[in-house]
Amino acid sequence: MFRMVVRFTAGGPAVTGEWSSSETAVRKFRSFVGLYGDHATVTITLTESGLGRPRVLRTWTREHGETVVA
Repeated sequence: MFRMVVRFTAGGPAVTGEWSSSETAVRKFRSFVGLYGDHATVTITLTESGLGRPRVLRTWTREHGETVVA
């Protein structure tokens, strides 16, 4: 399962979405970056959950842009 979390303030409320397809999850991640990536404090995180702890795949902040972790 792939989960995206969008926050506009650290520790604040989040918008989330979950998909079973990695292609869909990455497409949605990029869509949210396009919609909200210019916001000064936005953080967009895409994780994959499996048998262990969730694993961060990608993150986005305006300051650092997209970081591909895995």
